Amino acid sequence: MNFASAFWDIGLYAIGLAAIMLIYLPFSPMTIDLVNFSRDTQIAIYRRRHLLWAIGGLCLGAVLLRGLIGMLGANGVLDAGSRLTGSLASPHTAWFWITLVTIGFLVLLFWSGYVPYVMTPPSRQRILAAAEADKLLGPDDTVLGLVHGNEVRAYPRDAIARPHYFTDTVGNTPLLISYCILCNSGIAFKSELDGRTLDLKCVTAYNNNIIYYEPAAGNFIQQLDGRVIHGPDVGKSLVAYPVVLSTWSAWKQLHPETKLYYAPPITLRDKMVARMLQTLIPISKLSKRSKPWHRIRGELDNRLPAMSLVIGVEINDDSCVYPVEVLRRNPVLSDTVGGEPIVVLYDTEHDVGEVFSRKIDSGSALTFLAATKEGTAVVACDQETGTLWTAAGRGNEGPLSGRALAPIAHFNKLFWFGWVLFKPRTRVSATAS
Repeated sequence: MNFASAFWDIGLYAIGLAAIMLIYLPFSPMTIDLVNFSRDTQIAIYRRRHLLWAIGGLCLGAVLLRGLIGMLGANGVLDAGSRLTGSLASPHTAWFWITLVTIGFLVLLFWSGYVPYVMTPPSRQRILAAAEADKLLGPDDTVLGLVHGNEVRAYPRDAIARPHYFTDTVGNTPLLISYCILCNSGIAFKSELDGRTLDLKCVTAYNNNIIYYEPAAGNFIQQLDGRVIHGPDVGKSLVAYPVVLSTWSAWKQLHPETKLYYAPPITLRDKMVARMLQTLIPISKLSKRSKPWHRIRGELDNRLPAMSLVIGVEINDDSCVYPVEVLRRNPVLSDTVGGEPIVVLYDTEHDVGEVFSRKIDSGSALTFLAATKEGTAVVACDQETGTLWTAAGRGNEGPLSGRALAPIAHFNKLFWFGWVLFKPRTRVSATAS
């Protein structure tokens, strides 16, 4: 009898723990390497999490109930000979305490390290003028810079690294400012799809890149794909806008009118996770590695060092990367991607690069050459009009002075391995060879 009872306790405990750990393991930065499931498997587990929660809760709850009844019966609170006690009670009360401690441990694990709970956007934020932001940021702090409409915004990288995204409205456009620290990949998405507002949440990282989930529709979105990878709207792409990785001082010099999106961690958990990220995986540490932080599925492409910084552009399913080290030597690179004539302009003084269309007013493409002008941020000159251009894509002097080149959505200074894992057919700019 005791053997059979112990068998039930062990079996229920094992099934319950396995079900709950299956919910946790692929969705925590601390344990994702232990399983390294495929993307489809991770999505399947997340979609069935409610069923797994029910199985885990019922099994662990049954062990607790059996142990409680056994203790009450042993203490004379319940009739030890009653049918209820005889059929449900467990004389092995140690399993009651083991299960109770296990549940407490699981609560702590999920509270501190389960991505869907931990990676949530801030509940409070402020928009600060540059002068006020100077009190909060050092000149060498990295920001994600955005120019949209008539507004300029900066988002502190250390602050956005924990939630992986901020929500903001810039130039009357609702945006999701997305950043994945493991790939150093930042971009802005319009928070709309087919006319409905997107309310996204982080769920997991696949190949070191964050996956977002839209609960209302059941869509899953891979950040570096920029499109729905699973769900009713599979294949549909989000409207994207580029963000620029820059130091705070450089961004201010290039855009004096910028404002700062300030959203510091407030709760104990947010502060704890933010501190953990800054301590364990700062960009300075990541960039010195020879391989990604987490295990990957697939092979590393050795055309470039895995952790080298690149600017990645994809247009009409055609993609190309421009290594930052090459741009520092050749700050003006013209190309055609997906039929679109583009130019990559790099300001070597401020270590800032951006990508633009080479067309003005849908006309013929301009031809750009490197150029400088003392005391300005000029990096290029176009052959057709002789206009001088800054790395921000603005005409500085000449017939097109004051005009702006159309920005091209791209990933700015991300790690090469992240881009090529999701764009395996990508080209590397011929200038890099």
